[in-house]
Amino acid sequence: LILLPGSHTPPLPWLALRDGSLVDLEGAPVRCAPILRKGIDFGYLAFDNLAFLVDRDGKCSLMNPVSGMRFPLPKLAPAVLRAIDGSRAYNRSYIQKGYMKAIISSPLDLTPEPHVAVLILEGYSLAISACKQHDAVSIGMPDPKWPDSTRKIDDIAFLHGKLYALTPHEGLYVIKFDVGRLSKLKSSSCFHQCIPEDPNQQEIYCDSPYFPFPEGVYPEYLVMRYLAESNGRLLMIRRWMSIPPKARLGVHDRTLRFEVFVADLTTIPGRWVKVDSLDGQALFLGSECSKSVFASQCADGIEEDCIYFMHRVFDNPCREHRGPCVDPLGDSGVYNMKNGSIKPLVPEAVMVELKCKRQFLTWFFSADA
Repeated sequence: LILLPGSHTPPLPWLALRDGSLVDLEGAPVRCAPILRKGIDFGYLAFDNLAFLVDRDGKCSLMNPVSGMRFPLPKLAPAVLRAIDGSRAYNRSYIQKGYMKAIISSPLDLTPEPHVAVLILEGYSLAISACKQHDAVSIGMPDPKWPDSTRKIDDIAFLHGKLYALTPHEGLYVIKFDVGRLSKLKSSSCFHQCIPEDPNQQEIYCDSPYFPFPEGVYPEYLVMRYLAESNGRLLMIRRWMSIPPKARLGVHDRTLRFEVFVADLTTIPGRWVKVDSLDGQALFLGSECSKSVFASQCADGIEEDCIYFMHRVFDNPCREHRGPCVDPLGDSGVYNMKNGSIKPLVPEAVMVELKCKRQFLTWFFSADA
């Protein structure tokens, strides 16, 4: 986040709801482009100051919801269809709901050729599009243990024009765009390992020495892993969540703490180094959008060395659709890396107001719009 001389101090980000509406952290509606005012009934992801849209016919585009400017990505949908057709577990009806996360390498108007990367098929494939060359490709990370299979990717992030991918066992891989066209990228050779896999890392733990529970109570712990660029560094964030026995996901699971690691790529192989500070940054963390900002340059009391996190990591049917409604912000909060404390993200009154909203919720950085 770069401030120009004379510019206003950027505010806290807005919350982007699944129905296309935007609200601030007090729950108040925010003005936005006409296409989002009435809500949308096709695929939609928000990240930074952009919306990634998927029309009913599967066509993909980027849009600035504030200015209304739209950038078509005509080759991306065919690339996604090729990935779906090459998978045994999905069919073409999956194209509108198969997008997990979208990121862009650099602002559209500041670089000659930004790239958009989209995590699809529950993390088993990537689609990459060159915004201005109208070129796109879908690739999967080969799994050495299972021929003709791909390895799951937990998260992706751009750093210095390179695309990084994180696996559940905390292996880090990089895709270098050093070829003339994306179509030349091949899954068998484009992923270069930076940090080795750690087989001791798990997604579900049945017990943990960090969080003792009463005798006879055996909760499970879910570890979510994220990648985020922070002031020229690549961070991996572990999020520990408790899952009480026989509890429904999304109702009683609670965030307990975070661990932050920086990628040390000066050695071969590289390694994750644990840190206890964000060096003056504040991190806004979410499954669809994560972003680091200088706390001292932001308004509204943003605290440094704090992680502002979204609770929603599982789908939540709204009451007017089907099933019970779960509070979309029920476990969102602000984690202080210095003392490990967690405080609510928004006041209780706002929690009640947002409970009827359709999630997922993610961050939208209006200051960049």
